[in-house]
Amino acid sequence: MNIDLAALGFTKEELQDRVIDQIVESVMYGRYADEDGDETFRDSRFKQELDKRVQNRIDDTINAMAEKYILPNVSQYIETLTLQETNQWGEKKGKAVSFVEYLVQRAQAYMQEEVNSSGKTRAEDGYGFSGKQTRITYLIHQHLHYSIETAMKESLAVATGEIAKGIHETARHKLNEIAASLKVTVNTK
Repeated sequence: MNIDLAALGFTKEELQDRVIDQIVESVMYGRYADEDGDETFRDSRFKQELDKRVQNRIDDTINAMAEKYILPNVSQYIETLTLQETNQWGEKKGKAVSFVEYLVQRAQAYMQEEVNSSGKTRAEDGYGFSGKQTRITYLIHQHLHYSIETAMKESLAVATGEIAKGIHETARHKLNEIAASLKVTVNTK
């Protein structure tokens, strides 16, 4: 008796597809028993490694394209970007400024903002705010205070070390003098 594919209900292409699917399934997935003993499928180590390599290649390609096409234009885009204030309805008001001009304006506003003796603004301090100085004045004062305090502590540590060494040497010298001037005699009766 001669059995062919047509008698089994398959065409050559269907059989090839089934064989390929079975090979792919056996390479890409593993059959495992779960905690209940039921058969389950998980990605095989081969598939996990393949996925990792594919992801790395995709990341490398995207990074290379970004370096080549996007990043060189970002600096130019930022330098030529213009900003314009709008009202609550989105209508433009005031004059348009470049991003660099905007940054300079914000930096000046930040440095000239009034702060209290703790460096807090009206919004941060709230009730009873008394702005006595600008932020730049406060920051300079804090920096000077830190520098002077650090220098004083270092000088004091050096002076304390020298004084302690001097006291130690003087005490040792005096003890040696006292020991030299003492005469010990032993009398037996």
